[in-house]
Amino acid sequence: MSVNEINKKAAINMISLFLAVQLVSAVIPLFLPENIGIVGFLLPSMVLFAIGAIGMIVIERRKQMRFEFEERFSHNPVRILLWGLIGMFIAIVVQSFSSIIEVNFLGSSMESENTQFLMEVVRNYPFFLLLVGVAGPVMEEFVFRKAIFGLLIDRIGGIGAAVISSLLFAFIHFDGLLLVYSSMGLVFAWLYFKTKNIWTPILAHCLMNVAAVLINLYFS
Repeated sequence: MSVNEINKKAAINMISLFLAVQLVSAVIPLFLPENIGIVGFLLPSMVLFAIGAIGMIVIERRKQMRFEFEERFSHNPVRILLWGLIGMFIAIVVQSFSSIIEVNFLGSSMESENTQFLMEVVRNYPFFLLLVGVAGPVMEEFVFRKAIFGLLIDRIGGIGAAVISSLLFAFIHFDGLLLVYSSMGLVFAWLYFKTKNIWTPILAHCLMNVAAVLINLYFS
């Protein structure tokens, strides 16, 4: 089996796992008793997202999924960690500017019901931050950057791959904030390509999500 075929198969496995986790985590609450409480509803999602994040790493390692432009983490760990940290700040700045445009020029509302629900859940159950800040970003980066961007870059080029993967990343959030999420996706795609390692956007995404949650909880 060629390298391209291995990468394609691994990407399909990642996307399938991601969709399965999303679907099952949405369906399970429908079969739970109403008196189970909010923790009872959240735990299945926590477990599923953790399994999904670990599954992405296992798929990458077992399939030895690696694109031509990539380098191993061990080749330059300091650079990857540094750009992960820098990338967090870049993503926050880009998100802020995109939010201003989204609200003032596109008429969108930043009062996302999904975001407000997550904030309330994390406020009452801090352990849920592991899902928002770690498991979710790990899965999303492997799917939208590693799988989708990685597969498309040789076919349509870096810009086209970044745009398509970022738009899909925005659509999957179902928040209506297309510009906000797609601009963040572009930052993560750029970080991935610049440092040639998927762990850079993963780190930036995780740090950004944790920072956003903490800022919303304690400074807003």
